[in-house]
Amino acid sequence: MLKFHRRVPQAIDREHSVIRMPSYEAVVDDPILYAHASRILHLEANPGNARALVQRHGDTDVWLNPPPLPLTTKEMDAVYELPYQRVPHPAYGDARIPAYEMIRFSISIQRGCFGGCTFCSITEHEGRIIQNRSEDSVIREIETIRDTVPGFTGVISDLGGPTANMYRVACKSREIEAACRKPSCVYPGICPNLNTDHSPLIRLYRRARELKGVKKVLIASGVRYDLAIESPEYVKELTQHHVGGYLKIAPEALAEGPLSKMMKPGVGTYDRFKELFDKFSKEVGKEQYLIPYFIAAHPGTGDEDMLELALWLKRNGFRADQVQAFLPSPMATATAMYHSGKNPLHKVTRTSEDVVIPKGTRQRRLHKAFLRYHDPDNWPLLREALRQMGRADLIGNGRNQLVPTYQPIGTGRAHEGHRKPGKAAASPTDRSRRRRPKPGPHSHSAPSTRVCLGWRPRRREARRVRSANRAGDPVRCAGGWPACATGTPKPSINPSWPSSRRASLPSTSPASSSFPSFDPCPCPCRSLPW
Repeated sequence: MLKFHRRVPQAIDREHSVIRMPSYEAVVDDPILYAHASRILHLEANPGNARALVQRHGDTDVWLNPPPLPLTTKEMDAVYELPYQRVPHPAYGDARIPAYEMIRFSISIQRGCFGGCTFCSITEHEGRIIQNRSEDSVIREIETIRDTVPGFTGVISDLGGPTANMYRVACKSREIEAACRKPSCVYPGICPNLNTDHSPLIRLYRRARELKGVKKVLIASGVRYDLAIESPEYVKELTQHHVGGYLKIAPEALAEGPLSKMMKPGVGTYDRFKELFDKFSKEVGKEQYLIPYFIAAHPGTGDEDMLELALWLKRNGFRADQVQAFLPSPMATATAMYHSGKNPLHKVTRTSEDVVIPKGTRQRRLHKAFLRYHDPDNWPLLREALRQMGRADLIGNGRNQLVPTYQPIGTGRAHEGHRKPGKAAASPTDRSRRRRPKPGPHSHSAPSTRVCLGWRPRRREARRVRSANRAGDPVRCAGGWPACATGTPKPSINPSWPSSRRASLPSTSPASSSFPSFDPCPCPCRSLPW
């Protein structure tokens, strides 16, 4: 193992010294050396004290220069005020480009990030020291968008960068900043040397929304909420003027195990931010919501951690539609954890801390299934996992239980992440073309069978059943029982059904000509809290 000396007596020695990394061949063959090399790379990320890195590739040495000095405000203004066309390349023609539509009215006000999240490599791309544009430069760009970009409706979609609220946030001392070797300024807590004043950003927001022709300025970049709660005035300004109903933030996890490997704050910080967010939203009479982002299968995450997160999501009424499982990416510290099973945030040796790594298709699908606990397709996998974890008490139909005991018909076969081959998402126009015609005297198609997932005494369900009754469609529940006895064919009797259930099947009455407005399903599913 290479010896790494953290301190060099004189600055001139550091400027004229290099660090020889383990060779490429050694790193490829030994995951421990890979984690060690990753640790060195991230420690040498401060342009104030970083040294050049040298790595042997066969008979050649590859030289990596230290990170460049951050751009000054004047240099940032010059770069961002070059005469950009602000439209896609003519080679695209009239093609729709979703990425362009998302950012064409957004403005970058800064570069860099000192958060140090291990799953992210923005620091390696843009630097740890924040590089800021001047307020006047940002205002001039808003005016340029207003006057020249086609399709502008008066809404700026974002004023931000890698993080929304690091504008002009920096170390209180340039000397301390140049000597610091910490990977993050905000983990495990806000550094006492960090100036967390958000007043320049508040002033910029106010200037932007006062411009003529600008109706709304939204903030779409992720908010570092542990930094935001240091300035309640900023949270108030953001909440009352720059949120379009939803604000995305990224707790990523709840348990200390994965959070310590991500270098993210605890859930208590999220709770404090939510209190401020709800308070300031209520003051102006706005109904606004936080959208938390979570990562499944991140290094350091166990099955119990994901179970805790799933219970928290259900307790707080969150139902995730799309979830992200961790994927190793170049230069990220979490990638070194994933590959080596070691923690590069601390000294790496053969006997150093081991990290729990969720690998394998089944475990990764299970972690995603915990985030989507409400999806019936995930319930068989979750029931099996809960029994193996000794938490069968969470299987049931109660409010405090995670997975129901019943399984809706036609579900449970497609695992989490499963995609049906050859079926692309249909556009609204395609869906409208395939809309099923109402059966009638001139219709040649037989009425299709609709599936009722149990009796839910709510207005939306009642409207749906009444609509089906008017159309003459048979409505069935998950167990194959008719939800409306009149005019509905009697389902085939399964020999495995108990005699009480077979005897309770309602008889068919073809002679009847009217349907009741709402007849609850007679089978046991009527009692389930769907």
